[in-house]
This record gives sequence, C-alpha cells and structure tokens, in this order.
Amino acid sequence: MATIRKRGNSYQIRVPVGYDTSGSHKEQAMTWKPAEGMTERQIQKELNRQAVMFEEACAHGYRTSAVKFQELAEEWFEEYGKLNLRNTTFYRTTLLTRRVYPAIGHLRIDRLTARQIQGFPDSAKLKHPPLYKTA
Repeated sequence: MATIRKRGNSYQIRVPVGYDTSGSHKEQAMTWKPAEGMTERQIQKELNRQAVMFEEACAHGYRTSAVKFQELAEEWFEEYGKLNLRNTTFYRTTLLTRRVYPAIGHLRIDRLTARQIQGFPDSAKLKHPPLYKTA
C-alpha cells in the first residue's frame, strides 16, 4: 500500500518493496507534481492514479535510480551468472567482489562515473594482494 505525503507543491509517493539481505525494510519513492490549474479534486484523482501505477511498477521489478552497485551486482549474479556462466567462471567472478565491493559497491549506479571505474584497478592493486597465484 502506497503512502502519500504533501511536500510543498509536490507529493511524495512511497511503496514498500520488502526487505534486504540484512532484514532492513526497503521502500521505493517517487515525487509527483501536479500541473498548473488543476483543481483539488483533479489533483487527488491523479495522485491516486499515479500511486497505483507506481505500486504496480514496483511489483513488476521497477527500481528508482538509487540502486547501489553491490545490490545490482548481487542481483546479476543470482539472475544471470548462476544460470549462464560455467561454475569456475562464476566462482572466480564472485571472488572479485572482495575487491570491488569495498571500492565501489556503496556507490549509486546513477552517480557512478567513468573516472571512478577507471581508477579502481590502480587503487585495488595497492590495497590488496593478488587473488590468484601466478606461476
């Protein structure tokens, strides 16, 4: 069930989407702003329609842009990696998360820059020993 609250001249719509791996409550949120000249009744009718549409979108897997890299990567491992990669490839790829998550796992996908990604390999070499022994 969506909760709606007025924030100045706009409205915030929040929808619960379950719990994360640590048991914390997760919500998705969006902001809707009514068009100029709408009556109070029109605003309420459209606001309820927007809330229902947002709730349905969240139920079908829609996510707002505040998705962290680690969360997206874990979802990729579950939905794609386990099914499409060979066991050894999947295992070695998951080993890389020990380096990647501390460096960029906390960053939001929509705010991740090319410079951060390009700078990651150099910073990882300095902080961690190699994952594999080379001959």
